[in-house]
Amino acid sequence: MRRRVTLPDAALLALSAVEVWATRSFGGPVALGFACLGTFALLFRHRFPLTALVATLPALALGYIWFSPMGALYQVAADRPERNRAQRWWVSRRLPEGVSPRAVLIGGCALTVAVVSCVPWPFREPVSWALSDTILAVMLSALLAVAPTALGLLGYSRRELAARLAELAASRERERALDAEKAVVRERARLAREMHDTVAHHISLIAVQSGALEATAQGPQAQSAAAAVRDLSRDALDELRRMVGLLRLPITAAHDLEAGPGLAGVPALVAAAGPGTHGELPAVREAAAGTLPPDVQHAAYRIVQEALTNIRKHAPGAQTRVLVRRDGDALLVEVRNGPGAPDAPAPLPSGGHGLAGLRERAAQLGGDFTAAPAAPGGFLVRATLPLGPAAEAA
Repeated sequence: MRRRVTLPDAALLALSAVEVWATRSFGGPVALGFACLGTFALLFRHRFPLTALVATLPALALGYIWFSPMGALYQVAADRPERNRAQRWWVSRRLPEGVSPRAVLIGGCALTVAVVSCVPWPFREPVSWALSDTILAVMLSALLAVAPTALGLLGYSRRELAARLAELAASRERERALDAEKAVVRERARLAREMHDTVAHHISLIAVQSGALEATAQGPQAQSAAAAVRDLSRDALDELRRMVGLLRLPITAAHDLEAGPGLAGVPALVAAAGPGTHGELPAVREAAAGTLPPDVQHAAYRIVQEALTNIRKHAPGAQTRVLVRRDGDALLVEVRNGPGAPDAPAPLPSGGHGLAGLRERAAQLGGDFTAAPAAPGGFLVRATLPLGPAAEAA
């Protein structure tokens, strides 16, 4: 992958090129050639920092070029060892305890730059060994070696610190998510206890009392009503126990459970709703063939169940039509009822959360949900639930 040229890279190349141009008449063609080689090596300093540094040393030895060796030395100090093979091989070496291979590498490179810059080479002009000149040469060489090394180490430390801070932030985020999940698990366990200790107890009593009523009821109609209450209470108790077990499981394990009742149970809901309820359920056959996702089936079952429950509470005796069919790549669920019977008892109280819960179920699957009055004097509940890739493939 090609590396983007950043503004500091471009600035360093420009300064090195200007330096070569300004010193082009110093030292002759050999010095000019080495100076150009040092500038050219800067193009590869990110990928081969040690090679680039070695390529700039001849130009530094001539005494006229500074920017290219300083840039290459900076890269050696700032680079991460794992980014190039040579440094990775050296850092993996075993050295005496307490000695860092990377520190030895950077120190050796800095010392090399200082020595090459300071030592008078045979092909250079005679050098004055006066004390003041020697001190200035040593100070200049130390500056050429120490300054880029220090800046490189600073850049390396800043990147390492940024990486550690990012890891710390990610760790804290994971801890917050874990704490939130633990809080949810504790709340689920509390709800499970409350449901088991209160609701399950009362439903069990209803089932027992309805069974006793069935045994002592006079007449077939009373016995049938008592039997229906008993069966409904048992079904409610089974579902309640399933939900309690679901709440007691960890969140990750709860997602792996079966979605719950599916379209196979919709005909029973329609039959239990009474003779005024009629169903058109072509999707039930597709569900039996295993071509519909379980979560979509469960959502459709709950929509039909809640809609029929609302009809019994608010419009008892109303003529009702239940439609569940596949519509392209979605499942269409529609429950439409007319006005309630004139002699129907007063509507039962409602918590007002049923339709909101159905809207949330449809939204979780990426579907649409509408609930609105329908002429004449009735009500319409309609949901469109996407079937997803699995159903489309089937």
